Amino acid sequence: MTTGVLHVAGVHVTINQRVRQRCAWCGALLIDVDVATIAVPAGQPYDGVPTWPVGDLVLVDGNMTVLVPHEDGAALPDGACGKLDPEVTR
Repeated sequence: MTTGVLHVAGVHVTINQRVRQRCAWCGALLIDVDVATIAVPAGQPYDGVPTWPVGDLVLVDGNMTVLVPHEDGAALPDGACGKLDPEVTR
């Protein structure tokens, strides 16, 4: 049994050297990376910070984050932030 919360990946935004991606529903922070802290071996291109596909479900449980498969149009599974009382996610 998981104690994590499922979030809906929103659009990622890059400002200066910081990349952030939040849940599109509740605003929970899914990714927060300062690009200046990323080491890239000499001669290899920097491909950017990996982000979650917009609209996909991401399970966050402590320090673990994982993509959760789902069908488009299917009801949100239990444990999704979208099923919480809207006042909790304001």
